[in-house]
Amino acid sequence: MSSNPEVSVVIPCLNEEAGIKICVEKVKEVFKKENITGEIIVVDNGSVDRTGEIALSAGARVVFEYEEGYGSAYITGLKEAKGNLIIIADGDNTYDFSEIPKFINPLRKKVDFVIGNRFKGRIHKGSMPFFNRYVGNPVLSGLYRMVFKTKISDIHCGMRAFTRKAYEKMDLKCKGMEFAAEMVMEAINNRLSIEEVPVNYFPRKGKSKLRALPDAWRHIRFIFEKSGNY
Repeated sequence: MSSNPEVSVVIPCLNEEAGIKICVEKVKEVFKKENITGEIIVVDNGSVDRTGEIALSAGARVVFEYEEGYGSAYITGLKEAKGNLIIIADGDNTYDFSEIPKFINPLRKKVDFVIGNRFKGRIHKGSMPFFNRYVGNPVLSGLYRMVFKTKISDIHCGMRAFTRKAYEKMDLKCKGMEFAAEMVMEAINNRLSIEEVPVNYFPRKGKSKLRALPDAWRHIRFIFEKSGNY
């Protein structure tokens, strides 16, 4: 990986030995095909399997964050990123890292923040539970649009990209799953230019870490806690 990268790819992991090698190899293929100078940072968030070992052998730089939490892992990984353009996505192969150019190209054209939209791409069979697809995500995204006055239609898509300057403007603090909602709120609050791109969504490799009702409640609570500022 380059010591002076244009692009940093940050991947949080908790027991993702089934999918992390695939993810790292896809990123490396994109870097080679598109002639991108880049780095891959895998954040091991307390795995008890071989996630870190596999990621390292596949060619990623592995850092550790032992405070459990989606946001905790990302905050640590983003601090390590050196690139001027930053891509983030999960390490379970639900997102296709081959789609990285969809995110980089708008950033190179001076867009600040790019977020994927699974509903405008293809949600493959078995990748998203019925309730999440037809109730949970639409309701939470709709509530978010109403409160924060945005047109983004897939608030919880985990594949995103932003410039370093945009990242430095976003004051990201949430340690749990609501980190995803906080990032969009910060992008809106800082008047960043935002673009959505369609992405494909695949069945995950390994066991899901999502807890549908507790995680949904955390998002709802976050939205209403922050709504007084808008």
